[in-house]
Amino acid sequence: MDMFYEVLLNGSPIGLLAIYAIYSNSQSEKRIEDLLEKKEIKEEQIRERWFAVVEKVQKERDELERDISRKLESIEKILEKKHEKWKR
Repeated sequence: MDMFYEVLLNGSPIGLLAIYAIYSNSQSEKRIEDLLEKKEIKEEQIRERWFAVVEKVQKERDELERDISRKLESIEKILEKKHEKWKR
């Protein structure tokens, strides 16, 4: 920090420009870090929503498959009964 005060008191305009450039760069880095953090949070939220949607669709698909299987079994039993009646 002493170096900065020395440049401010005794330095040339180039020294001031250098200090401004360092300050500006550090502020830009902080802003970029904040933006990256916000981006990561958004990505995680999107990922969580995506997983929830995929899980819901998989559950619905599994339920439909079970329902179709039960209906097919029911139809098969009905057809077997009709076939046995015709056999007699």
